[in-house]
Amino acid sequence: MTIKGNAFAIPGFDIRRMVRTTPDALADAGVILPQTLHYVRFALALVRPVGVFAATFGAVVMLGYIFDLEVLYRPIIGGPATNPLTALSIVMLGLGLSFCSIRSKTRVQLVFALVAMVLTAARLVDGHVYVTGLSALLTPFQSAVEAQLAAGKSNAMGLNSAWTLFLVSLSLLFRSLNRPAISQAFAFAALSLPMMAITGYAYGLDNFYGQMSMMTASLGVFLSVSSLAMTAHRGVLRALLSPYIGGRIARLQIILGYVVPFLLGFLLVRTLVHSGGVDMFGLFVVMISWFIIILVAYSAVVQERVDHQRRIAERTLITEALQDPLTKLPNRRQFLQSADRELQRCMRKEIGDDLWVLMIDVDHFKSINDTAGHATGDRVLAQVGTVLADTVRRMDLVARVGGEEFAVMLLCSSSYGVIRVAEDIRRNIEGMSVEGWTDVQGKPVTVSIGCASATDRSDLKSLFAAADEALYRAKESGRNRVSFGPAHVTGLMS
Repeated sequence: MTIKGNAFAIPGFDIRRMVRTTPDALADAGVILPQTLHYVRFALALVRPVGVFAATFGAVVMLGYIFDLEVLYRPIIGGPATNPLTALSIVMLGLGLSFCSIRSKTRVQLVFALVAMVLTAARLVDGHVYVTGLSALLTPFQSAVEAQLAAGKSNAMGLNSAWTLFLVSLSLLFRSLNRPAISQAFAFAALSLPMMAITGYAYGLDNFYGQMSMMTASLGVFLSVSSLAMTAHRGVLRALLSPYIGGRIARLQIILGYVVPFLLGFLLVRTLVHSGGVDMFGLFVVMISWFIIILVAYSAVVQERVDHQRRIAERTLITEALQDPLTKLPNRRQFLQSADRELQRCMRKEIGDDLWVLMIDVDHFKSINDTAGHATGDRVLAQVGTVLADTVRRMDLVARVGGEEFAVMLLCSSSYGVIRVAEDIRRNIEGMSVEGWTDVQGKPVTVSIGCASATDRSDLKSLFAAADEALYRAKESGRNRVSFGPAHVTGLMS
């Protein structure tokens, strides 16, 4: 995929098809959307290097057994060692991650995942269900392991190590089967065990890490994170890596939610070791509780600020979508929506005479544009809109519905009130002064007005048709005048 400015091109991918495709469908096709491109691509780029790193260090552990270099598989003197079966499983998983590809399911990755699953499952079966001895048969350098165990050293493959690697292998398996949600779930579960072991090493709590060596715990974290990064373009990971406010808040909460309790717990454990007091535990609980409250409150403040800006932008977009940019009056869409709503109200209350629509057209507007130019024509339209808004009541609605065509909706008006307002509009427009037209040409701006009421009209289309028909008669009668439908003319003259 190539990126040029704000656009991006994908070889072999039809952009016309892409714009009609959902984000999930694009993700299935291996396409990463621009707004999440940076973080997701960074996470995906980590998968193979981390896989190679883990496989390399797993091989280094094996070399320690080959050349009898205990420091390579027991980083802490007197502490737990990395078992050869653990190292072999790490090598298999690292190779599986090295062959990982976002665009395709690879059989190679699946094979490595299955091999690691068999190795770790053998240890889990021996540890939890029935001692079959299969894990001992599969363990390289088993004689060296037995010799160290006989010497009282911790060299067995712990169950927490086996569970960690087994869960990572399941994550790779389901990624190969294109089940990213399940893959992420197993990767998250796998990450929890080595993180707990590292916490145990930091706090000096043997029960937290058991037989998991520091080397195994570190590589377990790398393998778990890498298996998570395989599906960074989908599900929970895509949400966490989002560049928008939700993703930023989530990342901050995750980091602080681990680091702060970790540090407070470290201080608590150190204090308990030296003082033996139990009151510090209550203080620890209070501090964690207040940390969570402050974190949630801060997140709420940030979220509200961003959402407030979104609401302002949303209102601006709505206003622009319903407003004529030249006259700042409502446009045709808003006028039709309001007129339809008021018409339905009038029909329900059977007060059709209360609602009137006036269609107003600027006379000979084309000649104004042709003679004085479009800038002058725009000034004419802007001033006509101002006069219309100043002439009618605030409860009435004025809109520009076409090039030189305006519409007015009068509410709760009698026939005599409508003719008075229409004549006021006509006279006020005729009397206005427009720079570049009335002062240069000496000609007034005039309008023709057609009026129709909602009486006996159950839909907006027929109401506008009646107003248009009246406007046509006003133009045919010489322009610069107000015209009503025949029934209304008769009513006004009687």
